[in-house]
This record gives sequence, structure tokens and C-alpha cells, in this order.
Amino acid sequence: MARKTSYENGLKFKVALAAIKGERTYEEIATEFNISKSLITKWRDELLKKGSAIYSKESAPATNEANEQKLYQQIGQLTMEVDYLKKFLSKYGK
Repeated sequence: MARKTSYENGLKFKVALAAIKGERTYEEIATEFNISKSLITKWRDELLKKGSAIYSKESAPATNEANEQKLYQQIGQLTMEVDYLKKFLSKYGK
């Protein structure tokens, strides 16, 4: 059974950028990076579709705020659990 190869994001970006520039053919790019032409097309399309998200100011802070809020909630819950266990241990631990 064929094994699925995982490629690094840096390689994907280089390949997609080379395809967008159009200085070389897909055949030349595929030979240089040892990948199929269909992957070049896929990665190029992904870069063109999602590339604008790099400069989006709304997506990053919203994600960070959500993660931060979730972490603060988890810290509060763990603090309450530790306090409860300390009280329990002081009362019944002797």
C-alpha cells in the first residue's frame, strides 16, 4: 500500500510561488522538487485562495482572544479544584 507523504509548509510555499511566477513550466518544477504536477496545481490554488488571510487583521486577534479566554477559564477551574482538594486534605487527611 502506498504511503502518504507529508510535505513541509515551506516547501509547499516555494512550489506554489514558483508556479505563480510562471518562469518555469510545471514539468520543470515537478522535476526539481520531486513532486507531481497535480500537487503543484493544488498548492498554487490554495495559496491564491488563502493568501489574503496572511494580511487579515481580524482573524488573528479573534483567534488569540478566544484561546486566551479559554485558557483563563481553564486556569480558574483548576484553581478551584486545587482549593477544594486542599480543604479536603486538611479536614480528612490526618
